[in-house]
Amino acid sequence: MKISFFILAMATFLGGCGTDSDKPSSGELEKAVKSAVIEPCAADETFSVWCGFKNPEDLALTPDSEFLLATGFGGIPQSTLNEMSIIELSTMQRNPVEIVLAENTWGDSGCKRSTLDFSTHGLDVNQRVDGKHMVAVTNHLPKETVELFELLPTESSWQLVWRGCAESPVIESGARQPMFNDVALNAVGGFYATEMYNITMPFDELLAAGAAGEDTGVVWYWSTDNGFQPVAGSKGSFPNGILINDAEDTLYVNYWFSGETTKLDIASGEVLATHRGGRADNLTLADGSVWAAKHDMTIMEYVEGCPADSVNCFLPFSVYELDLKDLSEKNVWRFDSAIFGFGTVAMPVGKSIWFGSAHGDRIARFDMNTEVSDGT
Repeated sequence: MKISFFILAMATFLGGCGTDSDKPSSGELEKAVKSAVIEPCAADETFSVWCGFKNPEDLALTPDSEFLLATGFGGIPQSTLNEMSIIELSTMQRNPVEIVLAENTWGDSGCKRSTLDFSTHGLDVNQRVDGKHMVAVTNHLPKETVELFELLPTESSWQLVWRGCAESPVIESGARQPMFNDVALNAVGGFYATEMYNITMPFDELLAAGAAGEDTGVVWYWSTDNGFQPVAGSKGSFPNGILINDAEDTLYVNYWFSGETTKLDIASGEVLATHRGGRADNLTLADGSVWAAKHDMTIMEYVEGCPADSVNCFLPFSVYELDLKDLSEKNVWRFDSAIFGFGTVAMPVGKSIWFGSAHGDRIARFDMNTEVSDGT
């Protein structure tokens, strides 16, 4: 039932019958409206889709597994401001995330913020050793930063309390500054961030580097004691999605240009396993597996098929459920739909997978019991 129809029906009912004593209280009305379920804006044999977003590029589950956080990708190389969303899974109601500015206690002391203007990209949620839930997002405006928040419950949802940030380092005598894509938190408050490319690189040169399969960035580790340090063995062609295992001794990294997903030993810098598929975007750790969303297209097919002024990009993509030990394939789903495409993240919740997109106004749900060809 659309929420607008629900409110209209309630108004008609209240105006047409009953006495004042029969009318629901304002609290009862609020509860009734909140319980209204938002129906999909589109559906086919594969997806149920909910609209009203703007580039929900990355998704993360709240600790109670009842809500999804979604970033709002503002685009590259020229980014725009966008808002993060929170989605209640039981009703599919979407709202902007409530953000409160507080004292910088978790970030770099020199990183300042006085506004709630963001252009968020990658996202991670982790529980710290002090028991608090920490959220990190890569952010492109007004500066290139990783923003750190405490995730706190409210009466009916969750809010983010800003606890600091770390600004991307300007290095090599000003000739290089990492532009971050995704982030993975550890329990002591540090994080790993993927440098997709150097901000000073002209975008046409970046596309040429992608076509040639050249390395464009590394993974960086940030801590309060040492700031940003490059991670050995992490150099690659457009580093993208990243996650860390529960033991926090291994990274899984996607490289979008090459389509590789690698398992990297943090201490030695040794690549322990590699998976090759489509152009590898975000990664999720769920149900004891690595979940990789990969795009089934060339760079030019994306540039030509999904221009910047288009609202939605419906290019095909794949999802791989990979073994944590050797990145062997447990399950593969390949999608080519007229209502949802260019999936950038796969978030399993129960028997469903939720998808976001870096180029679209929607998120999608897929039932894993649905038969979809794996292309083999």
